[in-house]
Amino acid sequence: FPVTIAHLIKEHDWKVFVAKPEESNHRTLQGVVGKLTNKIFHDPKIEFDHKAFDEGLLIVKDKLFLLNLYQELSLDILKADIRSAAAEGCKAVFIDPITVLSNGLDAASANTLLQKLAQDLAQMAMDLNIVIFMFCHLKAPDNGPPHERGGAVQSHQFAGSRAMMRSANLMIGLEGDKDPDLPEEQRNLRSLVVLENRMSGETGRIRLYYDIVTGK
Repeated sequence: FPVTIAHLIKEHDWKVFVAKPEESNHRTLQGVVGKLTNKIFHDPKIEFDHKAFDEGLLIVKDKLFLLNLYQELSLDILKADIRSAAAEGCKAVFIDPITVLSNGLDAASANTLLQKLAQDLAQMAMDLNIVIFMFCHLKAPDNGPPHERGGAVQSHQFAGSRAMMRSANLMIGLEGDKDPDLPEEQRNLRSLVVLENRMSGETGRIRLYYDIVTGK
């Protein structure tokens, strides 16, 4: 998702709040700046381009707000953080993954929490006039190849899927085959699949290719 954040910052001059508790803020910043400059900053095998990084930081300026990774994260705290970010002018919120909020809960309790999360955040998006992007893990397919081997992504496989299908305006899956025995060009292919679209009801597929040189 760093490419989407970079696009919103550069093309729309939006402030963006990112809650990515499973990744360091330093790594998140590297990803966003990398997408702004067509450079890769997180790979130790690639020489770090300090000039390009500084140029990217000038574009980011004060538009990127990152979660305090040392705070306890709960639904109530996350909602308070989102309200604070909106008050600071943030127009977009990214939460990756939402399932971090249900760690340690049994399946029934986790599903109840994710249902409340989807409903509460959908309401907050309307009330605060912001857009919220939620990323979640997928349940394994009932049959056929697993997702990492090109298995199709379906709406019911999203964690908290029923609540997502009811509360989200758009549900998107990303498909690809990471089989190490495939040629690199094939491993770098992805399909962005529109699964649910409340506005129009349309679905569709967009072919993507990951460029290992630019990281985009």
